[in-house]
Amino acid sequence: MNSMSSLSPRLSLCMIVKNEAETLERCLVHARPHVDEIVILDTGSTDGTQEIARRYADVFEEVEWPGSFAIARNMSISRASGDYILVLDGDEYIPNAAHWEAIRIGISLPKVVALQVRVRNLLPEDQVLEADCIWQERVFRRHSAIRYEGRVHNQILASIQRYAKEHGEEILRADAEIIHTGYVLTPASAAKKYAPRIELLKYEIEKAADEHVRAYYMYQLGTVYFLLQEHEQAKELFQQLNYEALNLENRFYAHMLAAHTGIRTLDAEMALVHAHQMMEVKPNEPMGYYTAAHALFMIGENPTAVQMLKLAFSKNEDKENIRFPINESRLFLEVARLSERAGLPKYALYFYDLYLKQHPEDMDIAQRVMHLRLSAA
Repeated sequence: MNSMSSLSPRLSLCMIVKNEAETLERCLVHARPHVDEIVILDTGSTDGTQEIARRYADVFEEVEWPGSFAIARNMSISRASGDYILVLDGDEYIPNAAHWEAIRIGISLPKVVALQVRVRNLLPEDQVLEADCIWQERVFRRHSAIRYEGRVHNQILASIQRYAKEHGEEILRADAEIIHTGYVLTPASAAKKYAPRIELLKYEIEKAADEHVRAYYMYQLGTVYFLLQEHEQAKELFQQLNYEALNLENRFYAHMLAAHTGIRTLDAEMALVHAHQMMEVKPNEPMGYYTAAHALFMIGENPTAVQMLKLAFSKNEDKENIRFPINESRLFLEVARLSERAGLPKYALYFYDLYLKQHPEDMDIAQRVMHLRLSAA
């Protein structure tokens, strides 16, 4: 157990883990110097996760999976002794020491019930999306009234807000970032991680107390189908989803997944409808414009598609204030391919050249560009 200043609030890192041997030590190495206590509950690992956890944890237990992420998280919190709780998953870490300091400063301020921390969900490098960045309440006061709710996508904000209102405390943002690597998975790893959630999500949909809760879990089930590349199931669900019952963040994300489900199933009309909804919900996000461009290329509306791409590049410049920044080099490559398929060789060569400036080692694309130039000569 670390000996932080006795004047500072004590910070407990609470984790639930299962089969996290590949990533857990990275998380704990970064965390150990900056927290007063580490509490880890293992829910049935078979890959040696327990041995890694024992080397770092002040409190370590192996428990039977209770069938609910909220119950498991609350079990870990109940074992903690700190004044504040920090929640991380085994595939997350905070690499920047200054960000740990920002968390420490935040919990030292008076009347702070919780801190929002920016979570950067890394995505595979071969995608146009570079990351999914969202603020979440990951640091909060340890109190019996503050607990997680929900069997799968457990939420704690409602109980934090109730506590804040009752005690006159506030939620602040800390200049800190958690890196999440859980979406950078092989298809086999994705199936192992996400497939077990399908039945839990179906249960939540069936037992939903109201339309808002039902829509939330339908959206999460659609996300799982999308991640598992089960396109027809995703398409059917997104066609049934009540988007208006979601909050703005989830509504945008759901429309984005629906639009890309349309692209993957060659349904340009579906893709275009949801791309326009993305632009309406969040006009500052570049992904709405890129997705619209992709759908417009699919139906041969090339000039309008090019205009949408220009808007996508323009919106992407404000990376600090957008949730879904675009990987520009990957975008160059995708636009080049779309332009080539649309019979626009000049645009294709222009974007291939931009891509090759950043990836001169890609000989397959270099040869493709040479072939295009010879064909246009």
